Amino acid sequence: MEVKLTLHGILRDHLPRQAKGKATLTLPEDATVQTVIEQLQIKRGAAAIVNNQEVDKTYGLQEGDEIQLFRLIGGG
Repeated sequence: MEVKLTLHGILRDHLPRQAKGKATLTLPEDATVQTVIEQLQIKRGAAAIVNNQEVDKTYGLQEGDEIQLFRLIGGG
């Protein structure tokens, strides 16, 4: 299946610079948000939005989904 991905902030460094944080990924049919995070080797915490809805990392992806990943920011 194919999904569209947009990375925000420092996560954009996980794609080639010329991609400008956007890519189309081909994933297995049973892929989750965690599959994407692992494929891109994102080690820092990330929040995910799929089709304009916040989801957790176990969310099962579907053909044509639009995924946005943001770095989690902590503070105190």
